[in-house]
Amino acid sequence: MNDWLGGIRNKVETKEWWKILKAKVRGHIQYYGVSENYASTAKFYKITVQLTHKWLNRRSQKKKMSWEKFAHYLECYPLPKPKIVHNLYTGSSVL
Repeated sequence: MNDWLGGIRNKVETKEWWKILKAKVRGHIQYYGVSENYASTAKFYKITVQLTHKWLNRRSQKKKMSWEKFAHYLECYPLPKPKIVHNLYTGSSVL
């Protein structure tokens, strides 16, 4: 995720790569969101949010985006939250 964010941040506008970021996070959660794996998906989500904040702040010499502003940005343009998608014990999907 770090390499991808670093590579795309200046190539296209944020609103365009944000859609791709959401799809990447959603795909990761859907693939790895199985019983007993919530902690790993939550850790992936947390690291992704931290890396996204880092790379958004490295776009230019302009004033940095604080964590408070970034949290507000995430409220307006949320990323998929970690969850258990597939219950391996019952064989069902929780979608």
